[in-house]
Amino acid sequence: MSDHILLLGDDTVLVEYGPMRMFIDGSLHGVRQPKLCVQAAEKAIGFLEEIAAHRLSVQAPFHMLAEPPQQLLTHVMWEAVSSVADDDLTPMAAVAGTIADAVADFLEAEGLTKIAVNNGGDVAVRVKHGEALVVGIRPDVQKNSLSHRIVVTHDMQIGGICTSGLGGRSLTRGIASAATVFAARASVADAAATAVANATYVPSAAVHRASAESIDPNTDLRCVDITVDVDELTPGEIERGLTGGIRRAENLVERGLIKGACVAVKGRMACTQAIAPTIDTNLRSKKEELGRNFL
Repeated sequence: MSDHILLLGDDTVLVEYGPMRMFIDGSLHGVRQPKLCVQAAEKAIGFLEEIAAHRLSVQAPFHMLAEPPQQLLTHVMWEAVSSVADDDLTPMAAVAGTIADAVADFLEAEGLTKIAVNNGGDVAVRVKHGEALVVGIRPDVQKNSLSHRIVVTHDMQIGGICTSGLGGRSLTRGIASAATVFAARASVADAAATAVANATYVPSAAVHRASAESIDPNTDLRCVDITVDVDELTPGEIERGLTGGIRRAENLVERGLIKGACVAVKGRMACTQAIAPTIDTNLRSKKEELGRNFL
């Protein structure tokens, strides 16, 4: 086993390699399959190395790039952001979800019936008939506390649950503390979460912005102002931020790209209409089921 891979006491596998910190959990009809998850972790390292080797080709807005070769994971990233179609999105907006999907696809091909691949809060899930997977949702990407959960079943056709927000791993133009998107693929959920979080921006003296390059000289976001901090907002500003994010998410739902989204700003959360009935605040009774499946 690689030095970067650790089998944890609950048979979950942790892989830490470069910027990637991923938890892999897979079972076959209720029986954990740690050996296959270790193999999946080794695959994850290879997937990351593949993308790193081609990273320079996907560090500009998608519409300025030639379509990458279809056999590469960078093509999946490009395709995901192209479908979301925000002009300033680069394929890197889908990198975490794309790797999570590739790992989950490997385990699914091996016959596992319940899979959760948590790549730094961007989660690929695969749930077969008769199985259910509980995923906890954070209202703030900077905090570990959970406020909601969703029980994913096969019929829901959710394969990816990804979150973007202020203080997360990726830079954001919005004011959302968390924008969580549910989609058939984690690659699309990842790109869409970035777009939904960006759509929460409201002009306000309480919102502090700076150029992306001043925060990260190596960023793929060039000539883009991003949010670096948000002071106290008025109730009206919070409402406008939530409305902007939900409006963008509902547009993506109408286009068939995502199943729904939840957006949180300053302690308030709103969800798209179709997904709202499946979001539950009853965490206590199911806390033991969450495991490491949180966003």
